[in-house]
Amino acid sequence: MGHSLDSGTNSSTDSAIRAFFRFVTLAESISFELWSTHGLTLGQVRLLHRIRVHPMVAGDLAKELGVRAASLTRMMERLETNGLVERILDQEDRRRIVVEITETGRQILGGLDFWRKAPMVGALETMSDHERSRFTETLECFMRYVRDQDGVEDATR
Repeated sequence: MGHSLDSGTNSSTDSAIRAFFRFVTLAESISFELWSTHGLTLGQVRLLHRIRVHPMVAGDLAKELGVRAASLTRMMERLETNGLVERILDQEDRRRIVVEITETGRQILGGLDFWRKAPMVGALETMSDHERSRFTETLECFMRYVRDQDGVEDATR
């Protein structure tokens, strides 16, 4: 029997941890490309995608992205500094902030097609509908468990 990663884990947990880190290593190439070419994180790209069709109230956007308000504020500040989003005071309820993508944000989002050529996308396209569905369900389940841990914010920001 091999050594466990941590004496408190069993072999199936060790295998899952190793698989997770192999997956993260694959995903890092997409993150690195985003950061090196556009100075964007995956979380910021998710935010831009959410508002690309319709502006959203900041609180609703935070809920939809699964992040705390403070994290959303930091993401928006960086995006606003780079001219990719605008925060607008809601005229109907001046306590609310509406987040809107700018034309520059749309152009950058439209140019982010390099990831479609990534091996992970090819692998997903090769999978059957059933395999993709199982993969998605497993990842969503894992993320729910992570979010349920005390003090852990959504890791997708």
